[in-house]
This record gives sequence, C-alpha cells and structure tokens, in this order.
Amino acid sequence: MRRYLKERQELIAAAAPGTDPARRLAHLTDQMLAALAEESAAALLPRQARWSLVALGGYGAGALTPASDLDLLVLSDARAAKLAPFIEALLYPLWDAGLAVGHQVRSRRQQLHAVREDLPTLTAALTGRVIAGDRALGLESLRACAAEGAKRSPAILAQLATRERPGSPYLLEPELKAGAGGKRDLDELTWSAALLTGVPQSNPSTLMTLGLLDETEHARLASAADVIASARWEIQQTQSGEVMTEELAAEMSVDPSSVQRALADTHHLLLRVRRRIRGQTVPAGDPSSPEGICDLVARGSDSLPALEEAAWAGKLDTLVPGMRSLMWLRRPGIAHTLTVGAHSLRCAVGTADIVASATSGTADDPVLAASALRVRDTRPLVVAALTHDIGKATPGPGHAARGAAAAGFAAGRFGLDSGQAERVSALVEHHLLLASAASGIDLDEPADVEAVARTLADASLLAPLHVLTVADSRATGPGAWSAWHADLLGTLVSRLDAVFVASEADALGGAGPSARDHLADLAARVAAQGTPGRHALEIGTGPIPGSYRVYVAAPDRPGLLAIFAGTFALAGLDILAASSTPTRGGVALDTFVVTSATLAPVSAETWSRFERMLTASLAGRLALSVRLSERRRLYTPSVTGRVEARIEEDARGALLHVRAPDHVGLLYDIARAISESGLDVRSLTATSRAGWAEDTLRLGSPPQMRAGALGQLAMRLRAL
Repeated sequence: MRRYLKERQELIAAAAPGTDPARRLAHLTDQMLAALAEESAAALLPRQARWSLVALGGYGAGALTPASDLDLLVLSDARAAKLAPFIEALLYPLWDAGLAVGHQVRSRRQQLHAVREDLPTLTAALTGRVIAGDRALGLESLRACAAEGAKRSPAILAQLATRERPGSPYLLEPELKAGAGGKRDLDELTWSAALLTGVPQSNPSTLMTLGLLDETEHARLASAADVIASARWEIQQTQSGEVMTEELAAEMSVDPSSVQRALADTHHLLLRVRRRIRGQTVPAGDPSSPEGICDLVARGSDSLPALEEAAWAGKLDTLVPGMRSLMWLRRPGIAHTLTVGAHSLRCAVGTADIVASATSGTADDPVLAASALRVRDTRPLVVAALTHDIGKATPGPGHAARGAAAAGFAAGRFGLDSGQAERVSALVEHHLLLASAASGIDLDEPADVEAVARTLADASLLAPLHVLTVADSRATGPGAWSAWHADLLGTLVSRLDAVFVASEADALGGAGPSARDHLADLAARVAAQGTPGRHALEIGTGPIPGSYRVYVAAPDRPGLLAIFAGTFALAGLDILAASSTPTRGGVALDTFVVTSATLAPVSAETWSRFERMLTASLAGRLALSVRLSERRRLYTPSVTGRVEARIEEDARGALLHVRAPDHVGLLYDIARAISESGLDVRSLTATSRAGWAEDTLRLGSPPQMRAGALGQLAMRLRAL
C-alpha cells in the first residue's frame, strides 16, 4: 500500500492533466486492488468460494481523477459470515490510506435485483469492469445487468433525459461534474450506448455504430472528454469540489475557453443524441433565416435552448459573424455570469420578454413599459441585443465603440435598410450609457442630465436604449440588477425624456414642494431645541418596495454626513441615496433613501433604535468607529480588492466616483475622508453589484475646492 500511495502521489504531481493520466491512475489502482484482493482471499476465503471484485461507475470506465471515489462491488454467493473477514481485509487498508471508497457486497441475484430497483445502481454497473477474482462470474453478472437494462431501455432512457443538469455550459463558473455539459453528460452518453446494446460500455463510441453520432461528432466528444478530464484533474489538485471558479480559471494551465467549448460540445451533442433516440432530427424553431431568428427571439426566454444550439452549431454566423466563437468567449467582469455569446442571446430574448409584458399589461415598471410600447419596429432592437457585445471579440476597453460598425454590418445581413443599420450601430455604441449615467451622475442636476442627452443626441433612441439597457443588465447576472437600479434608470429616462421635449423645469426640479415643506418644518423644530444631540426626523415611503425616505435636520457641523452614515449602518440600514438642501439658520437639512442592510425587515423597533443611536452620536456619546469595527468582524465582505477613486471637476464642484468591496460602514469611511479633506457632500447615489459598492458623490461648490483638497481626498480614499 505504501508503494501504491507513493506512486499515486508522484503520478498526480507530475502528470500533465488529461484523460491519459486518469487512465494510468486507474490502472495503477487496479494493480494495487488486485494484489490486495487476491492476497486477502487466499488467506481468508475457502477455496471453493467464488468471488469477483468489480469496479463500477467512472472507475469502472477506466479513469480516475485525484479526488475520485473507488466505487467497488464484491460479487459472491458465499455466506456473509465467511465473506466478512475478506471484506474487512480488503477495505480497511483503503480506508486507513485515506482513499474514498464506496462498496457493496452482493450475490449475482442480489445485484440483478438492485439494478431493477435503483437507477444509479444500474448506471454504475453499465460501465463495470472486473479487477480481480473469478472473471467469468464478474463478466456474466455485468452482462446480465446490461441486458436487464436493455429490456427496459425506452423507459430508462426517458428517465435519464429528465435528470437534473444544473446551470449552463456557458456559465463562467461551471460545475464540471454534475452541471450541464459536464462529466455526467458524458456518462449518460456511455450509459445510452450500453442500454441500447445490452452490453457494458466504457465510452460512447458504440453510438457511432448505432447511427446516433457521426465521426465528426464523436471526435468532438472525445476531445471534449479530454479537456473536461484535464480541468477536473487540475481543479482537484488545488481544492475540493468541481467548480471552475474565475480565480482557478486564471491560474489553470488548461485554457478556460477550451473548457467552455468542451462543455458546450458535450451539452449540445447529448441533446442531439436524445432527439435522435426519440426519432427527432432538429429542435423546434431552428432558425435558418433572419425571419427565423427574429421569430425565435420574439418568443422570449422559452426559445433560449434553440437559440443556444443554433449559435453553437454556427447557424447564426451568417447573420452575426463570429457568433459561434462568442459562445465560449470568456470576458469575466463584475457581476457577469455567462460567456459573451450566451449573455448576448439572453439579452435578446430579454428584450422580447420586456416588450411582451408591456403589451400584455403585466409589466411592473411603468417607465420601462412606456419605453417598450414606443418601440414600433423591434428588429433593430433584436439585432442590437444580439450584437451589443460583439466588440468583445477583441480584448481591451472600448468594446461598445469598437462593436458599433460590426453591429451595423450584421443589421445589413438581417435585411435592415441603411437607416435601421445606423440605429443598430448607435444602440450598440451607447448601450452602456444609461446604466453608467444612472448611478454615475447627480440626477438632480439639470446640467448632468443634459450632458447625457447631448451624448445620445437622438431622442428616438431613448426608448429602445432603455429596453436594451434593462435586458443587458438582467442578462448579466443577479448581482447586476435590482429594484434600486431600475428606479435610478427610470428616473434618468424620465428626465432625459423631459429634456428632449424641452420640459426640463418639470423634470429636474430636485426636491418637490412636499419635501421642501418637510425640511422647513424640521429646521424650525431643531432650532427650537436646546439639548445635546438635538435633531428632527421624518420617515416616509421610499421610491422602491422595501425602501424608506428619511428627512433629517440637525445643527450643521463638519463630518455630519459621516455621523448619519455610521448611525444608519449600526441600525442595519443601507443608504441608497442622499441629498442636502441649503442650510437654514445653522441647521443642516438632509434627505436619505434607505433600505434594510440585512434579511431582517425594517420595523418600528428599527427606527426607534436608529433615533436613539442618532441622539447619542450627535451628542458625542457613541463611538461610531469602534462600534462599526465590531460589526465588521461579524459581517465580512463577500469580495476583496482595492478601493478605486476617480474625481471629475466641473463648474459646480466635483463628482467623486468610488468603487470598493462593500462592507459595513463603507459610506461612513468615505464621508469621514471627505470631511477630513475639508469638503462637503451635496448628494450621493450608492449602488452595489456582486459585492462591489459603486458610489457617486457630488462634492461642494468651487470656492470649497481649496488647493490640494481633492488630491488629499483621493489619497485618503485609497488608504481605506
């Protein structure tokens, strides 16, 4: 055993990942098990006792990766009492060596009964292989199991076709064993070959003889199996589990894009074989023309599998050049979960879902629904959605501008005229504009909104661009979209609409009359107080479900925003937005939009706790830094990375953009850094994507920009 473990470790450490070392490891393990079993049987079993040691599952198919289980079956008709010493002598050394072993001890009759009753037991036997003992007994039993499966093959194949295959082969962090396109899909193809022939199989090659795979498809499948085995081998050397995380992908010697292609090949070839077994030839709605793909997209998310298969097969390349290669192109970014091509297809069907919900009256976002209803001709929108990331085929920043020309070319292939092609190019060029502006400008500053309108230039692009932006964000991943993002985007679109129809005074007036009345009343109440920690507070309903608008007045002082931000954080509340109005009689007047920072709902007790803490904070009786440090130890950030700060000066002061790993009290830290630099905050918008905070803050007017203040602020922020 010591020799085996030494040779095993040397093989795992030195071998280049792939199918070949997996087979060598299985062969090395065969030799060890055969010697151990034969030695134990000679010492502990009666001479007349028939027994056979059989490898099952992936090991039975002749391949082992570093973390694979040894799935073993001992076949014998001997009584359990006589077998027990032999079984212990066989298994205890394996367990003592730390090997993962799954085992069963059965007679031939018991094994046949087990495969009739349990599908996993049957599939494990379909790739079985005799390692030691009575070879005839083992082979006869395995063939009987396969023949038993063949008798019920239609029902079993139908059952296999419904097994869970989580995720997608196009996930940037795919699960390489049980996920779609992974090892289990390769196993199913081998099981299918065994069930259709009634003979155990070690690979799917027999499917060629059965006419279910052609030579080219089989070659792609064999290549995919090798790539997936290589990736699994490498991952298992560094961690437990089967997920190719982005961190692992960046360090692997195996090309991650080749892994995505291998997963896609396995996934789609499995679906082809399933259809061919059922007598089907092509998936319903297979696109073969611009009209065909537009029709598929118009059906929404239900058509995604057909679109993915068409793109994988290269059928979209005549319309969208290079679409097939985009399906396994990886461009990892914040909140992105899919390859470029798969993301683009989801974006396209997402636009159709948005238009359909608006048309049916089921939309829950009235601003988005209004935009969708204004899109009279959806074909330019569909082409823009399919091609909006085509510029990512070339690495580097600026993919939107880089892809505009290629998108216009694709529009021509879809049969769109030159004017429509120009609209497609413009939509692709500006597809990041609204999302960036919604969280990156001061939406209450008319000049900021007007600058976005000048960039867009064409009012007729606003509605389709709104739909495209939402579909793009939703298709990126769950961390890229929320009700708060939707509200910010809807506010921007409404104000841009007003700019385009020359009604900016109605749209860009900042706090409305009711808000101003609240603030004036609060200022008067604070001025009448004379106690330490005095303040006035009003709480109302916020702009999105689960949010609250909080009006606060307190004596003005440096660092007041940091006090507010720290107190909100301690009370379990996240600030989404904040704005301040001119100070009245030495009283600062601020408005916040907040929501729960945890899964706990906001209750009356939450507000009571917040007000008690705010009184103590304003009176100097609450050590915010200490308390926030204590809380940070309980809630660690989900991502790590450095703080990025960018400052843009303009005629009204400066815009500060901060991107940082989100953590408890982050806005408190930012506000303190601003105050210590001698600056004020006029407004802020806070968003979070996949664990990263992206905050935009409007700083004070030019007279406050004393020499070096912005530089000092940047240094303080980068040191957070």
